[in-house]
Amino acid sequence: MQSQVPATSIDDFEDLADAQAAPVDLLAVARAALRRWRLIASVTLCSLLATYGVLKLMPALYKSTVEILVYDPQQQIDTAIQKPISPFVDALTDAAMATEIDIVKSKSVALRVADELGLDRDPEFQTSGRFAGLAEFFGFGGSAGGRHDDRGGPIDGRAGEKAEALDRAADALIHRIQVTQDAYILAVSVTSQSPTKAQRLAEAIAKDYLASQREARQQALQRVANWLKERVDNLQARVLETESDIEKLKAASGIKNDNDFNNAREQMSGLYTQLMKAREDVGEKSARLEQARHLIDTNGDIQSIPELTDSTTLTQLRQQQMELSSRAADLQTKLGPNHMKVIETLGELAAVNNQINAEAQHILGDMQNAYDIAVRRQKALEASLQGLAAHVNSEAYTKLQQLRRSADADQKLYESYLSQYNDISERATVQDASSRIISPATLPRSTTSSKRKMLVPLGAIFGLGSGFMLACLLEYFRTGIKTGQEVEQSFGRPVMGIIPLVGRRKTNGTPRGRLLGEVVNEPFSQLTEAVHAMRISLELSSANSKVILITSALPAEGKSTVAMLLAASSASSGKKTILVDCDLRQPSTSEVLQNNHQPGLSDLLLGTARLSDIITKDPITNAYVIPAGSMVPNAPDWLKSERMRDLINELRNGFDYIVMDTSPLLPVVDALVLTTVADKVLVIVEWSRTPRDSIAEAFKILRPEVHRVAGIVINKADVHQFPGYGYYGGYNYRSAGKHAAIHET
Repeated sequence: MQSQVPATSIDDFEDLADAQAAPVDLLAVARAALRRWRLIASVTLCSLLATYGVLKLMPALYKSTVEILVYDPQQQIDTAIQKPISPFVDALTDAAMATEIDIVKSKSVALRVADELGLDRDPEFQTSGRFAGLAEFFGFGGSAGGRHDDRGGPIDGRAGEKAEALDRAADALIHRIQVTQDAYILAVSVTSQSPTKAQRLAEAIAKDYLASQREARQQALQRVANWLKERVDNLQARVLETESDIEKLKAASGIKNDNDFNNAREQMSGLYTQLMKAREDVGEKSARLEQARHLIDTNGDIQSIPELTDSTTLTQLRQQQMELSSRAADLQTKLGPNHMKVIETLGELAAVNNQINAEAQHILGDMQNAYDIAVRRQKALEASLQGLAAHVNSEAYTKLQQLRRSADADQKLYESYLSQYNDISERATVQDASSRIISPATLPRSTTSSKRKMLVPLGAIFGLGSGFMLACLLEYFRTGIKTGQEVEQSFGRPVMGIIPLVGRRKTNGTPRGRLLGEVVNEPFSQLTEAVHAMRISLELSSANSKVILITSALPAEGKSTVAMLLAASSASSGKKTILVDCDLRQPSTSEVLQNNHQPGLSDLLLGTARLSDIITKDPITNAYVIPAGSMVPNAPDWLKSERMRDLINELRNGFDYIVMDTSPLLPVVDALVLTTVADKVLVIVEWSRTPRDSIAEAFKILRPEVHRVAGIVINKADVHQFPGYGYYGGYNYRSAGKHAAIHET
């Protein structure tokens, strides 16, 4: 019996159809995988078989490796000239090494090797057919398109066929080349189906790479040497021509040598430096003179003027002035302004002030004289500089200066280009020992099977993952529900019971004997225990529930069977129970109990029969039954009539338990109109069959009376699959496996 959860309110069902998915339950995922272990195992086995087939089609390969030293710093110094052979090799960068790797794997090197070793006639390097793409993916071969001439047309004849074969072989060889870098060393590895062929391929690639590099280096050196030779010759001619023009100009202008011009330039530089200092001195003396005059006129602080503070006489007089001013102020305060001592002190103060003024004027005169001298010196320097500049900046000197600068620049370029040309010429005659093979190609003794070994676990992992994903997708897209947890998470209602689907029992008798006799005659069977558990769960959910309405979302979910089983279980417990067949359209209960040809509920509602005339007692279950009766139009109107309400009230007074079998909710509204007279409603859901959307729509229909819904009953559950969905068995039943099947009623 599943655990119960609190009933939800009407607001909880507003968005029932669009309920959010529950968090991922890892245990549920594991159970889903266990339920479909056969599918997962089958997919994994198929993947392993496919991997085995690929391994069979994939030939064994051998790898040979050769190591090439691209740049040797220890041998880049020529012992004869003790300088770098190449001016740019010291700056060899990762980008340069990456370029060397691209050259090793270039099409030109591959074509040379293919031509030398005759790979155009080797079937291993002429991969074609349906497995060409697979072999190319794993590095075992490749294919190429046709060859074309310079005008874009195909090459015909034997030459064209050989060109296409060489092109295919070169492409296949490029896919087999693997280059790794360690500092300035390149490790070139080549794979082949033959160990000796792999060794020959590695040797040929290394040899052709070094040969192509030497050829490219010699061609580049020759191009540079030709360009440098042309530049050296041009510069030499220009230097000679400029020197000739300089000599002609010196002879015409009377300039004996360049020293006169240089001496004049040096004199101008010295005079200009002196002039700048003289101007600074004039500005400084002018500023001090103006500041001294202002301070003396305003009787300010003379501490900022060095000429004033350096005068001992002026300092003493200023001290006397301060003392006399202080004494005069004190005497005026004590004796008054007209006292003799005050007048005498003021006289002394006036005499001191006159002396201060005289001394200050003397100092200002000295400062004025120093300023005048600095001004005269500045003017003299300016005149000398102007005269020398007029001499130096003459037309002859200006033109001579221009020619000399041009000659010096050309001479420097000439010397630089000449040095480079000599260096290139020396390098062209020296065998470059920098790039060389430091480790010859190895002869492989065993196959390189890293990719082959990797395919087996990859195939197993891929098959296992694909099977697991397929199992999860099948579980996710299945329409029905199989566990109480799914019901409670999706619809917020408790599971009141799970009725198992049991096998048919090979016995004679009527359908009701095979169906209902189980609950009465075999109290320890799985079916009986499940029905009793459903009834007890319903009683525990509500203490005073007498009228139980049984319905479902769709037809053929077994609601009528559950209604009969519930009535039989209640009657077997000693309660006076009555089963009312309220399905006036398809009275399944009446047909099973063989009461479909006698007056029933519809006749009572029409007033053509009395209650005592329609009630019968089932002899097997001892439960009372009210059949559906004859067909009537407008069944919902009769079911919601006052007579129906009075009937239920009358039955409440005469019976302990009332079970109402009604129509499905989605096709018609008969069950909805009857929920107003019921105490509790049980919704029957067929295990693994009823779509979730249909259940959600049924609960939408029940919104007005949703508070009466007690829960959901899962019907026709396959007990053999219970362990895979979290239901644990192990309890033995005396009659297990011998029960009547639950019909589609």
